[in-house]
Amino acid sequence: MAYQTMTLPSFGSVRMDLSEGLLKPDMSPEAYNADTRSGALCSAKGFSRVTPETVDAETPYERMYVYASERGDRYFAAAQDMLYLYDAAAGIWRPLYQFERSVSGERMDFLKVRVGTADRLLIACGSEPMLSYDAGTGLVDVFGTAEKLSDKTVSYAELYFGRLFAAGDPSAPSRLYWSKSPGGGRTIDDWRADPASENVSGGFVDVGVDDDPITGLFALSNQLLIFKRDSLYRLLGDRPSNYRIVSVDAAFRQPLHTACVRYADRLFFLTDGGLCFYDGQTVRKSAAFRALEPLLRQANLGGVRAAACGDTLYFAIRMRFGAPYNDTVIEYDVLRDRFMLKRGFTAADLMTVHGALYALTGGGKLVVFDGNTSYDGDPIDVSYKTPAIDLGRKDTNKTLLRLTASGEGQIGVRVVSDGGVYETTARFSTVPEGVTEIPLRGTGRVFRLTFSSVGGRPFRLDAPMTLLFDQQKRPG
Repeated sequence: MAYQTMTLPSFGSVRMDLSEGLLKPDMSPEAYNADTRSGALCSAKGFSRVTPETVDAETPYERMYVYASERGDRYFAAAQDMLYLYDAAAGIWRPLYQFERSVSGERMDFLKVRVGTADRLLIACGSEPMLSYDAGTGLVDVFGTAEKLSDKTVSYAELYFGRLFAAGDPSAPSRLYWSKSPGGGRTIDDWRADPASENVSGGFVDVGVDDDPITGLFALSNQLLIFKRDSLYRLLGDRPSNYRIVSVDAAFRQPLHTACVRYADRLFFLTDGGLCFYDGQTVRKSAAFRALEPLLRQANLGGVRAAACGDTLYFAIRMRFGAPYNDTVIEYDVLRDRFMLKRGFTAADLMTVHGALYALTGGGKLVVFDGNTSYDGDPIDVSYKTPAIDLGRKDTNKTLLRLTASGEGQIGVRVVSDGGVYETTARFSTVPEGVTEIPLRGTGRVFRLTFSSVGGRPFRLDAPMTLLFDQQKRPG
């Protein structure tokens, strides 16, 4: 007998692009609903309902918005035919506005602004003129007027150096509008030229050609990015007299408007070609995202939604063929350069408010990730696979004997080798600093361990762990 031990040092990121034999011990070819930030393996945190009632829509859900104010947060949900607002006093989601034509979440934008002295939420839906929700009166009305040239049908709205910019007009697909500079009696719902000065005037410009329509607007600290279907431009300058629109010479696959998210004055966006970011001058592809290339090749990014919360980026995508809503969330820890996947719920939309991540589920629930131990009552099933391990010797048989570890709660362990499959569960010692010995079985030249939750209950598996095995050279 040749008893040996090996140390499994820590738990880390998901990586799918390399052969398992090339993965480091702290990488996983497949993991979901796990939290490995500390190096230990823990159950991911779940979410709770923000409102007890669900949105009861007759058409698919598209977007959501949390309007934060000192008077309390207000919750909006948009289906293809209707905009809803949660009425806390009545305990219902009430219809707020019926769209004249069906709307698409990828051509819909929300923007919190001030018009004169009134706080407003603008809703651009691409099928009719922008809507304006008055936070004071609780009413919705059309935002602009024909007299002020602001009654345009647009899909995207953004604030840049105090002005309102808008685009996505079906009658002028490449046109970029901007408002007057607010102040001195001027408001952002006025897009007319001002005889007093070019620099306070509203106006517009056609960016490129109409058969390359504008598909998104995003303001950074010193420029406005103008995404088009086949190209990217940036507007520089802080007033019309010094505006310059410059083409960005970069080759990349164009993202959906809803796949873009700001982080540290950079714009990140997910496409089927990977994760890209705009660094202030050009577009670069994130080398780290190669780790998920096999996943992205199988995914449907037709309804991707994105949000940034703290130092983590979230991208909701669809992995099931024909799924009506996103069923997988990619979680990218920017500082640690690590990935994890979340499953077990659907996400029609994502948004971050007050440092918390919100989601509208495909079932019409508005939820917030608040550290709950379940997904609003549904169990959080955790799975973390180690790479296939041969210890550098495929010519020997390894017989697994025992795993020594510490942690909290109960854990499932699955051993897969070319000799078969063995599954067991173990409850960790409750003695302070205590360790638990988990008997294992399985013989083969290559083996893999999978750690999982039991019944969706939370657990913690500390690192490092010690694996005891017997290694023998294969006969003949």
